[in-house]
Amino acid sequence: MLAPALAFRRMLRRYVPAFLIFAELASQSLVAQTHPTPTLEIHIGIPVWTNGCLDLTVERVNTSSQTIYLPQWEGLLILLSTKRMHDDPSKTDEDVWLPIYGLSDNVSFDAQPVAAGSRATNRLCLPGTSAVVNPQKETRRQITVRGHLQIVAGYFSTEEDWRAYKTQREQMLGLPHEKWPTNLLRPWEVSSEILLPCSPTTECGASCNASPLITEGEQAVVPDVYRLRKDWNDRGEALGETLDRLYPACGR
Repeated sequence: MLAPALAFRRMLRRYVPAFLIFAELASQSLVAQTHPTPTLEIHIGIPVWTNGCLDLTVERVNTSSQTIYLPQWEGLLILLSTKRMHDDPSKTDEDVWLPIYGLSDNVSFDAQPVAAGSRATNRLCLPGTSAVVNPQKETRRQITVRGHLQIVAGYFSTEEDWRAYKTQREQMLGLPHEKWPTNLLRPWEVSSEILLPCSPTTECGASCNASPLITEGEQAVVPDVYRLRKDWNDRGEALGETLDRLYPACGR
């Protein structure tokens, strides 16, 4: 059995090149590109907490008269509303949408065709916490999933649009960043927001919807290779305890 530090280094060597590519592309996917007349609708079932899992059903419905294409990699993202605290006290805290579902280092540019009037259904089980990492301060911790979620669905109106995107992205994987095209092709996006129900384990009662706090520099990292770093997790746990003591969720 590999020692934790050795296992981490081997995993990092395996994943970091793919992650660097992924991180650049993922940053593009989090910027909304909305069609003036969208042909995709998002239908969201009532979210329910069950055994520590948020049971959530998402339907993506093709409202057009022709087949549309749902990308596998940028097809469905779920973002959690968080409140970012700055190190500089003169700066105002800001609302930040943090991805908690749909990002992956397993990059695929394939797409699922959805016929006119048809739908794609995803039944999800989202965990009650999500990891955030600060690479500069070398911390990793869990934040509570509560407050608001944003569901973002991507689509291509035609097969030609999807194939052009697929060709461009596959070519980019073999190029250094400085040689990437300036006109990046991306799917159209639609989004919808929901307010989460209170978790049965919350001690806040009806005031359970305060956005979780993140500090400056904390972010979602995919793949979550830092889960193996005990020292990072220990520092992150201490940070979380300090934030809970100074800014209790039930008091915000």
